[in-house]
Amino acid sequence: MKKMLFLLLAVLMISLPAFAGGRSDRTSSGSAPIQLVYYVGGRGPQVDLPAVLEEINKYLVPKIGCTLKIIETDFGNYTQKLQMVIASGEEFDLCYTADWMGDFYGNVSKNAFLELDDLIDREVPQLKTDIPANGWMAVKVNGKIMAVPNQQIWARSNGWAAELAYIDRYNFNAAGVKKVEDLEPLLAAIKRDHPDWYPLSAHTDGILDFLTYYMGYDELIGRHIPGVILFTDENLKAVNQFELPQVQAHYRLMRSWNQKGYIRPDAATVTDISADSKAGRLPVGFPGTMKPGQDVQDTISNGGRTIKSFPLSSPIQTTSGITGTMTAISRTSKHPDKAIQFINLMNSDKYLYNLVINGIENKHYTWIDKDFIRPVPNCGYTPNADWMYGNQFLAHFKEGQSTTDWEETIKINVGAKPSPALGFVFNPIPVQTEIAGVSAVVKEYELSLDTGAIDPDRILPEFLAKLKGAGSDIVIAELQKQLDAWKRSR
Repeated sequence: MKKMLFLLLAVLMISLPAFAGGRSDRTSSGSAPIQLVYYVGGRGPQVDLPAVLEEINKYLVPKIGCTLKIIETDFGNYTQKLQMVIASGEEFDLCYTADWMGDFYGNVSKNAFLELDDLIDREVPQLKTDIPANGWMAVKVNGKIMAVPNQQIWARSNGWAAELAYIDRYNFNAAGVKKVEDLEPLLAAIKRDHPDWYPLSAHTDGILDFLTYYMGYDELIGRHIPGVILFTDENLKAVNQFELPQVQAHYRLMRSWNQKGYIRPDAATVTDISADSKAGRLPVGFPGTMKPGQDVQDTISNGGRTIKSFPLSSPIQTTSGITGTMTAISRTSKHPDKAIQFINLMNSDKYLYNLVINGIENKHYTWIDKDFIRPVPNCGYTPNADWMYGNQFLAHFKEGQSTTDWEETIKINVGAKPSPALGFVFNPIPVQTEIAGVSAVVKEYELSLDTGAIDPDRILPEFLAKLKGAGSDIVIAELQKQLDAWKRSR
């Protein structure tokens, strides 16, 4: 017995070094740390991404014992790419997701994302208090946190934007634009002087995507899934947005503009417009949401030509405004503890956040003074997607911004009028088959209607009939059932 105990003790002593580091990702022999794989959208390819990742990893290894690999897919193809990655069962750790890109609710229903409640409480409990309560409320499905909301402008309003040079050249009364159709004189003037241009920015992200708040409804199931409520409806009646008169009028206006040459005929199939934007051939567009500093971001995206934006609606706080940008952890991740630690750093570590969004100091940006940075032209790393990561309020101020931009953004978030359905989160599981069906119909018709490629007077009845055939009424009935239960529980 003594000999057996001695042998057992010897084995334990030999094994002890392997266990001494707990869950450390580096062994005493200095083997490579584990790598987090992170899928994001973008306007790439970013030529200098490898150099930026090298700097990121120099920082991450001593900080949390891991490295990062970012896989960037252009925004137009991102949702499809992520669907393929998930369907294949590929192991990855992190991804950008949203209700409008990355199919957040669909992927939750497929069990593709990890529930984060226990992980956050165990690994990064301070994250719970660093992010406002509304954010956590919005990202829950069935009472479980399914992603971390990225901190940025949550209160949403829509507007339009144009190159200031054209507003000035044509003496256009920008302040007089109250409706989208009021933009036509500006588009007509630009088209007249540049007949080979299609002056309104449009591609596979569509146009209606950037005007839903202006249209007056709150998307409760996901982008373009039938089932919304009107902001003015305290009774929370669920309706099909594609049946709303303002949406149908929008399709007719886009058809007219397409035929007049304001929108490129193939916009519904164009995934990347960055070259045209930088060349100045898309001088008018819809930025999606109005926020302090938006004009600076758009000016950079458009090759440095000054962009000026103007509101079309007032700020509203919605669940979808928060779920418009989130970071999820994959169910296939083998290192969820490191993934959530990385997310926490992107919400709290100013150096790391700015390294990811701006690149390397003096290589990709320079300091103008103590407050503002300036991107280096043609530097090889200009993702210009601060909103897609962590906490945007950590970002360095760019030239042209105000040092009060983040303070003002937080004030807008706090002071915005709440949607009647703020805090409601739809559970898609009871109707996931019908959601898949109507999604396929929307994919077949909606973008072509939205960019004016097809005649709405002829196609809309067919579109609506196919939606019903695929189960849109069932989806809306389930939404109404859940809304009614939510109302009673408040």
